[in-house]
Amino acid sequence: MESKILVVDDDAHLRETLRDLLEMEGYKVFEAESGAAAMKMVVSDFFHVILMDFNLTDKTGIEVIKDIRKLNTDSQILMMTAHASLDTAVRAIQESVYDFLIKPVDFNYLRRSIKKAEEKLYLEQENKRLIDMLKHNNEELDRLNGMKSKFMSMASHDLSNSLMTLQISFEMLAATVNPNPDQKKKMDFINTSIAQISRLIGDLVDWASIEQGKLRMEKNYFEMDKMVQEMIVGPKARAQQKNIEITAECSPGLKMVCADKRRIGQVLLNLLENGIRHTQRGGKITVYVTPLEDSVCVSVKDTGEGIDPEVLPKLFQS
Repeated sequence: MESKILVVDDDAHLRETLRDLLEMEGYKVFEAESGAAAMKMVVSDFFHVILMDFNLTDKTGIEVIKDIRKLNTDSQILMMTAHASLDTAVRAIQESVYDFLIKPVDFNYLRRSIKKAEEKLYLEQENKRLIDMLKHNNEELDRLNGMKSKFMSMASHDLSNSLMTLQISFEMLAATVNPNPDQKKKMDFINTSIAQISRLIGDLVDWASIEQGKLRMEKNYFEMDKMVQEMIVGPKARAQQKNIEITAECSPGLKMVCADKRRIGQVLLNLLENGIRHTQRGGKITVYVTPLEDSVCVSVKDTGEGIDPEVLPKLFQS
């Protein structure tokens, strides 16, 4: 699309000359003999470039530019004057004038200046378009994230209800039978699997809460070594399927800790499950509970292959 140029000058001969030269360059040129005439045209149309004389019959070019800027800030304005001064140049720059031309205007310079003004306008409009698109995409992403969080919250709630029904039914069934050793082993496996699914649903609920900024922490005092001994019972049963040994080594005389016991348990179980998954058959996983200044340190060590050193810096990146 050809650019539209508005020439604002009270000199009819100069307007005509500039119009002829610029039309030869492929521009669509319009003329205005005064500030008032220019404003009427700017109100009803958009001009890519405006050539503005500094001294007009009704207003100064600076005053007209101020009025134009109230309507749009995109048009690139080139100021023309026969009486250049530092004060005039400063005032023009303050009104976001792109270039300052001295009369008589050098047409080769004018042509280059208009080309650069067009490029600047294109870049500004493209930048604005990209910012608007980014803003729209961010808003859409926020909307989708909100929907995702609601879905996960609803799904975890429905899964919890279904799992509770399954667990109650299993417990009622278990209470009515006297299983033989093989049946007892299978029932223990079912019970362990139900507990594992329950933890996964709990993680899902927590994830949804984190997404919504509603994750709650419930701190209480408890003995870390006893909690660890309790938490490794379930993973031990699963580890036996791969002949993996899980043990806990707790230092004596440990202090009570004040923390969210459930969250600590979740972290420990995740570490143990990860250890079971990545440790070869016949391996070993050890949980250490040791004093650390005024607190307690819990660490998990296994005989698995470990984490690639190149991956370590990215371990907690989403």
